[in-house]
Amino acid sequence: MFSTWCGLDLHHDDFWDVTLREYDLITGGRIKAKDQEFKAWRVLNQELGILVQFAFHDPKKMPDFTRGTEPAKPAVRDRAQDLNKLRAGLMALHFQSKKGK
Repeated sequence: MFSTWCGLDLHHDDFWDVTLREYDLITGGRIKAKDQEFKAWRVLNQELGILVQFAFHDPKKMPDFTRGTEPAKPAVRDRAQDLNKLRAGLMALHFQSKKGK
């Protein structure tokens, strides 16, 4: 526990003043934060790799990332079809629950 606490860049003097619940909340939050930071770095490295690929192989077709793009509009949905899918799913759940009886 102490090594995990110090491994998350928390001061060693603070370890002795926390309860187990606080320890769990603090370390869980720090671990999630580090995971999110790792994912963000991974995305940035992927984007950099794509830009480097364009720069080396075909710089004339390199996408312009300085312009903002409009978000894609959601697809048009058919309410009747959605209702039929919902009905079929609920009926399937009903019949599955009756199978064992």
